[in-house]
Amino acid sequence: MDISDLQVFKAVVDSGGISRAAEQLHRVPSNVTARIQKLEQALQQPLFLREKNRLKITPAGKRLLVYAEQMLRLRQQAIDDLTDPEPGGTLRIGSMESTSAAHLPPILSAYHREFSLVDIELRTGASGTLVDLVLQGELDVALAADPVPDDRLCMHPCFEEQLLIVKPAALSHSCGAAELPEPLSVVTFTQSCSYRNRIQRWLDGDNRRPDRTIEIPSHHTMLACVLAGMGIALVPRAVLALHPQFSELATEDPGADISLATTWLIWRKDSTLPSITAFRDTIDRHIKATAADNSKDGGT
Repeated sequence: MDISDLQVFKAVVDSGGISRAAEQLHRVPSNVTARIQKLEQALQQPLFLREKNRLKITPAGKRLLVYAEQMLRLRQQAIDDLTDPEPGGTLRIGSMESTSAAHLPPILSAYHREFSLVDIELRTGASGTLVDLVLQGELDVALAADPVPDDRLCMHPCFEEQLLIVKPAALSHSCGAAELPEPLSVVTFTQSCSYRNRIQRWLDGDNRRPDRTIEIPSHHTMLACVLAGMGIALVPRAVLALHPQFSELATEDPGADISLATTWLIWRKDSTLPSITAFRDTIDRHIKATAADNSKDGGT
């Protein structure tokens, strides 16, 4: 069933006849008649009855009209959503849990104020999973660390994170992975987490392997487990600052090659919607304003 056939069908219903519909659609009457006949053949039942040189819609035609109006309306909504330069529709955002907690609240608030026609959906997860979801079209954008370069993706640098090794207070005097006790447990996210790969690289530097890896999908719970002596973890300094109740934890800088991490905004090159561009610009404005505020604070 061609959408243009439904357009012709609705025009005939609205105008009350073939000739008027043809004039409205800038077609010849024979073309309009052929389109109606095509629909009737596809549905194997008449859509109009001719009575005293006038067309009367049949019960089947009335039922089709309901669907035709819905389909034509959705078609127009799709065109408007994809061609309107103003952000609209739904923006499906993926984010690492740490980025969501430490950076997104003021950004999402500002975005919502400025682009109120955009419905926001937020989903958290590990970097590798988020990248896959963007590539599969299940997310429009994602904030991820250490994404693998892909020709299908646009990548925009956003946040510079400093990662810290966090340890139970009893290990405050240890320095480097070699001085950590055995057995060693690491508290981390899933396999697709970029920070998990980084803490493993730090351990590899001293030929250490964790005896046990405990996967926990929440930084708050992760820090609580470290505080209780379960193991060590690698978290952004910004996340640690959000939880002053964990100030007793010992911290260690794992070195610049491990500790300095960029969070990237990624999206598909073939899906650069106005809502995505607006989200990227909102992030950039927030980062610039935050840097300016920090500079003022440092100068006073």
